[in-house]
Amino acid sequence: MSDNDKLECLRELQKVLSEKFDLEIQAETLPADLRKEETLLKEANEKYLELNERYKAVTDEVKSLSIRYEDAFNARTGYEKQMEYLNTQREYEALSKQLDEARIQEATLLKQRTSKTQELERLQGDLQAQETVCDEIKARVDEERSKIQAHLDEIAASIEEKEAACERIKGETISEELYAKFCNIVRKKKGLGIVPVHGQVCMGCDRVLPMQFVIDLRLKQQSNEIEYCPYCSRIIYYEELPEDIEKNYIFEQLEPSKGEGKSSGEGEGQKSDSDSYDESMGMGEGFEDF
Repeated sequence: MSDNDKLECLRELQKVLSEKFDLEIQAETLPADLRKEETLLKEANEKYLELNERYKAVTDEVKSLSIRYEDAFNARTGYEKQMEYLNTQREYEALSKQLDEARIQEATLLKQRTSKTQELERLQGDLQAQETVCDEIKARVDEERSKIQAHLDEIAASIEEKEAACERIKGETISEELYAKFCNIVRKKKGLGIVPVHGQVCMGCDRVLPMQFVIDLRLKQQSNEIEYCPYCSRIIYYEELPEDIEKNYIFEQLEPSKGEGKSSGEGEGQKSDSDSYDESMGMGEGFEDF
């Protein structure tokens, strides 16, 4: 590769930026397991609250049934005492009917109270078991949260180091505008923001570039200028290869006719980093949107 300060800086920056963005991805994905545990804890707590609400409702039902049962018991025993003081058959038959109804009511309420009392005991056991589950999950969540926070602190410190390294590398060679654009490319292109051109082929997207475009690229490279692939939007540079290898990447010869095979905008004067970038960022037909 020809001596080009900007390209050299960008190649160094690419490595550091890739590491930085990998760390940022780790920071984003790291809490995933914690979120799963937090979801389990939330569900466990919700189940506990549901059981507790049911427990309170059944407790009230047992109290109500106990009061009604006591009333039915007193009514039945009262009727039985009255049987001793009856004088007529008609009074006996009427009181016997009331006594039978009271006995049925008493037996029904006793059965209902017994059933609800058993349900209450089961709910009490379920509540205790669910409380244990909640405590166990909460303990795991607290432990995982502590571990993750410690790891996140380490990642944050590493990211700061990478950012400081980027500042040192770019110095005054790379403008803030170019640096911001390059960061965006590296992030969107999964760590490959600057790639070589072999012959006529961009090694980032494997697309064939016009021969005139490649010639212009080499001239810009010698002038310490930056060029972008018109297809994948990465920053590109021409890389010399042995002749027997480079011929495998050549697919056309430069035509003498003016303008043929030239990239868009050729002959309009040299472009700044910003101009070249904007024109190759996928605005035209066939360009890849990064």
